[in-house]
Amino acid sequence: MGSYEAPCAGIIDIQSDAAKNELSKDTVESLKREPSSFSSLLLWNEHGLKPFEAVTYAPEYYLTNCEIELLQRHSRKIADRVEPGSVIVELGSGCLRKTKILLQALDDAKKPVDYFALDLSRAELERTLRAVSLGTFDHVRCHGLLGTYNDGLVWLQQYNIASRPRVVLSLGSTLGSFTRPEAAKFLRGFATAVDHAVNGAIRSEPLMIIGVDGCKRAERVWPAYNDTDARNDQFIRNALDHANQILGKDIFHQDEWDRQGEWNEELGRHEQFLVPRADIWFEGRCLKAGEKIFVVASHKYDDKSRETLEGCWP
Repeated sequence: MGSYEAPCAGIIDIQSDAAKNELSKDTVESLKREPSSFSSLLLWNEHGLKPFEAVTYAPEYYLTNCEIELLQRHSRKIADRVEPGSVIVELGSGCLRKTKILLQALDDAKKPVDYFALDLSRAELERTLRAVSLGTFDHVRCHGLLGTYNDGLVWLQQYNIASRPRVVLSLGSTLGSFTRPEAAKFLRGFATAVDHAVNGAIRSEPLMIIGVDGCKRAERVWPAYNDTDARNDQFIRNALDHANQILGKDIFHQDEWDRQGEWNEELGRHEQFLVPRADIWFEGRCLKAGEKIFVVASHKYDDKSRETLEGCWP
């Protein structure tokens, strides 16, 4: 195919009305139940994505550099598997530092594809898509999708998308934030979506590119989420401010909480909590001083635990 200029086509809002109200409901319900938790979705607004990007540059955070090294080594082989004309959807795109390696390999292979970055923050999508602005590639067109993973799942099965080869891309160990059963269900859902075709006709082999962290050594994992510059601390604490914003109330104050990180050897995951320094009442539920309120976990997948993901594709 001849070379063509590939402009950024902007951001498409695919948020459902249900999704827009879901976070507020989930925040209330998760804090009222015992044991209490903060919805991990509270981490991923504009004010959370920026400190998380800073976390990925922390010396202790080994995951990003390892993934960059793998992509630099294997991006051409991965690009060979992607069919011309494909729609590539990245789940939780972030700053595109790693993704650009793969997009460049696709461009070098002269494969015309449409790349869609899926994220929850319009401001962050606008910022990150500037890294792949007009003229960056000749064959790769870059777009944004504003919505949740569920919104992306529905969008992938639309008529005009389902008639093309589809690729799901998930880098940065996004899968690690789910429990292992949830991760398997999540993968099955997207595997079914990319396998779905108009009128039931399979037009191409579905492709999913998934990154997971295989390290289960506590002495390496724990510092990655508890860096000396407290970048991760700022990232997790954003859940308090975002919860206030979502609920429309000034309930949670930064100086009344501590963040705590722990390695759970039994479950093979790092866990992060917010801990109130004094009793806090919320919707009739007392969040007691010293009570660990779960925020997010990062599951690690060595060879044995990756077996739990087998059979997730049609």
